[in-house]
Amino acid sequence: MSKESDINHVKDIKAASQKGTILDTGSEKVLAIGQQRVHVNAITTKITEDIAFLQDRIQRMKQMKAPSQTVLATYEAMLASRLSVLKWLEDHDMITSEKQDSHQQTGS
Repeated sequence: MSKESDINHVKDIKAASQKGTILDTGSEKVLAIGQQRVHVNAITTKITEDIAFLQDRIQRMKQMKAPSQTVLATYEAMLASRLSVLKWLEDHDMITSEKQDSHQQTGS
């Protein structure tokens, strides 16, 4: 999946708060967006991995002599977007306690 499609997928999840239905299947929550079903745990894992990657990449780029400001700004925008989605998931009680604990341990 390309970074552009990743960004669009993250935007779709946020938009689902306006038009989606939350299905609680017991151990896992599923967000229904039209005919599509999004498993929240899988998305949370992907977002958390993306956040860790982007934070590391941004830190490494800032240590470079002459980092590309365009790439750095793109990574920072992607990080802000993913943090926003993760916050939305937390605010709407979509993340299980295991995911919240994992997220808190990373210091984010």
